Amino acid sequence: MMTCFDDLSIVLLCKIFDYLSFIELFQAFYGLQKRLDSAIQHYPACIRLSVLNIPETIRLQCKSLILSTADVQSFQIRCSNLNFEKLRAVKFEKINLHTLYSFIDKLPMQQLESIVVGRFTWYYYPQDFYNQVWSTFMDSTSDVHLRHLHLPYHIRYWDAKKLSFDLLSLECATLEYISATQMVSFITRTPNLRQFKACITAPHRDLSRSSISLLKLQHLTLNLQDDWSLEQIQQLLATCPHLIYLNLKLDVRNDMRIMFEPSTWQKLIEDKLLHLVFLRINLGCIVSDSDENDYQTPFSQETYWCQRQPHFHVQIRKIQRNPLK
Repeated sequence: MMTCFDDLSIVLLCKIFDYLSFIELFQAFYGLQKRLDSAIQHYPACIRLSVLNIPETIRLQCKSLILSTADVQSFQIRCSNLNFEKLRAVKFEKINLHTLYSFIDKLPMQQLESIVVGRFTWYYYPQDFYNQVWSTFMDSTSDVHLRHLHLPYHIRYWDAKKLSFDLLSLECATLEYISATQMVSFITRTPNLRQFKACITAPHRDLSRSSISLLKLQHLTLNLQDDWSLEQIQQLLATCPHLIYLNLKLDVRNDMRIMFEPSTWQKLIEDKLLHLVFLRINLGCIVSDSDENDYQTPFSQETYWCQRQPHFHVQIRKIQRNPLK
């Protein structure tokens, strides 16, 4: 028996709607029949506010929302069309700090499960204002609902020690640029973190004094800036003993020979990362023009590393820096 489109259940219609952007969905189906109109109005849509152009009489369910600085003026008008009861995700893109601050009071931040803040279009704010906005932003989130968090480069101006509650539901976090001190303060509040990605500045004594253990963290991607010793890297990785996936990038001076020894990383893995199944290490070797040492070949010849390819891979790239005259 052939089934007509009109005979499809609301559940199946929503599955079809999932393959379309909301604008495509609205333009293709709205106004054809009352049943479809009702299904669209109750469909939990992902809406980009800047392109939303519908009659004011139509009210829609909004599950996720994309906002930019251009939406500030039209927010109150456009949002009269939207029901935020089911809003679970917000993405801020092409935004500045003032705009982000203004949206905090306008949105139901406490019920959000995912928050993504893209890079700012303007950066030159006083550090105190950055700290004020980030503190207000974090205090507005939920300790029981927030599961995914992505924050941009300027999160580095946030005093993470001021976070007054644990983010118990947070499973995935990306912090584009933070200090080691900020990282320690942050992860002490995220005991159930499963994925973490960050660019971290110079190591700090808090690492050696920390007793943090992220037992559920399985995926870790780190870009380590400035000078990190092997001991400091060991201290950092010791906080996440159950890692399955590790992607590590850092630059090292060529006088730190131990960092370029295959046995060094083998021992670290066997001592600290017993559950690891995927590894990428990108080592930048800072050398002078006269350095002709081959740092890559030993990793290609050692039995331990050969047996674990392609899942384990270490890449060493030379970075030439001439000494100051």
